[in-house]
Amino acid sequence: MNEHSKDDVPEERPQDEQKVKKYAFVSTRALKADHIGYCYRDEPETKIDSGWRFLYGDESEEYLDNPSHVEVVYPEEMLSINPALDLILAAPTGAEFEWDEDNQTYMEIVD
Repeated sequence: MNEHSKDDVPEERPQDEQKVKKYAFVSTRALKADHIGYCYRDEPETKIDSGWRFLYGDESEEYLDNPSHVEVVYPEEMLSINPALDLILAAPTGAEFEWDEDNQTYMEIVD
């Protein structure tokens, strides 16, 4: 009979097997206004980056280049601003969406 002690069982799985919670970038304008008018999923910059970028929708590139105008959050946290985001969070890299006020949903922008 082969007995194992509790010391034989690792307490945690190796890092590469653990599900890593990933973050997104959101503009402070979107957070202050409590509105996500435009979002897209970019190529992730790091292993913990989801690639999601959430914006109010009228931010300039100059505004977004200022680190004090961008915050790091978990994408799921944006559901408190608009639960409709849940329908698009699984979208692939390269997807972009705009809020459609008439339909109360995010519409994919297709070139």
